[in-house]
Amino acid sequence: MSKATVVRIIYFLVFCCTGAWLPKLYDFCVFKGLSNSQSAFILSIPPVMMFAVQPLYGFFADKLGHRKTLIISALLAAISYTGFLLNIGFIELIAVTFVMALFYNTLQPVLDSMALQIAKHNPKFSYGTLRFYGAAGFSFTAIITGQFIDAVNITAIFIVSAITMLLAFFFSFWLPDEKNEKEPATAYSNVWAVIKNPQLLFLLTCVFLVSVGATSIWNFYSTYLKENGASDSFVGYGLSFQGLCELPIFYFSARIILKLGLKTTLSITVLATALRLILYYLIKIPVATIPVELLHGFSWSLFWVACVEYVNKLVNERWQATGQSLLYAAYFGAGAIAGNYWVQYFLDKNMKMADVFLINAALIFIVAIALYFFMKKKNQIA
Repeated sequence: MSKATVVRIIYFLVFCCTGAWLPKLYDFCVFKGLSNSQSAFILSIPPVMMFAVQPLYGFFADKLGHRKTLIISALLAAISYTGFLLNIGFIELIAVTFVMALFYNTLQPVLDSMALQIAKHNPKFSYGTLRFYGAAGFSFTAIITGQFIDAVNITAIFIVSAITMLLAFFFSFWLPDEKNEKEPATAYSNVWAVIKNPQLLFLLTCVFLVSVGATSIWNFYSTYLKENGASDSFVGYGLSFQGLCELPIFYFSARIILKLGLKTTLSITVLATALRLILYYLIKIPVATIPVELLHGFSWSLFWVACVEYVNKLVNERWQATGQSLLYAAYFGAGAIAGNYWVQYFLDKNMKMADVFLINAALIFIVAIALYFFMKKKNQIA
């Protein structure tokens, strides 16, 4: 199999794992009887670990190569998911989540780095067309996991996660045994030289704020639907449809960005996120949320590809990996941490998730306007 084919398969399997546990982690915390503050702490561990993993993954990828990095990380992540199946308390759960996040967080940045390298050397591919298979995996697993939960209980999410991650471990052996082409080795080195670019700093601030608002969708979508009477199976269908809506957007993302330009694309995607949150606020019947998921491809897939491409254009080629690391840290790290505690604060005030969505919609709408006018004023990228 070619390197591109193996990367597609591993993308699929890694996001199968993601689709199984990430949207349901809060439900698992509730199942374990944790308080809101304890749940927020557990949910914050993966993004907190993103800060630790980002500089470390470059070191290991450089020393070991992409292949060995994925093999080690996938195996240890697969083993860590079985820890959630044990009858453990809050302290032990912290330890298990810490280990899981340490190795899980390594996978996507390394895969993205490989995808960008493949696209760089082969014009037949783009980052979006390779990342497409991750969206397919997320969609595929969401339905299976929802049905599995109804048949067993919420711990089924970690059974699915362990199996799919173990498969990713096996397929990683098909990758060519080569060293990383040095880009990740620069991650977080000379970081201050990179963020001296005021446009990049402003972009990262906007990405952080969008993540604060959008985390309520990533981690509390299930909570919102269940407040309106949905079953776990229905939540699975909703998550699966989200993944399906990502597929065409990822595949055609390069063409869309070429047609609209990065400035317009980013503004539209952030506005789509705000609109999506408003619609969630207005809808009280679970089945009526399904058409809203049509916005998922624009509000997430196209947004992320545009961010990746924008950072690549803003940052000197020598420091592209550093720029991408900062992007991950802003969205999946700092933004997700703040977003989790932001939501939990309102839940502690007995606020419904629909009302939290409305507050976040206002925040993201302001970001969309600021982002559009800042980029237009600077007029750096078409």
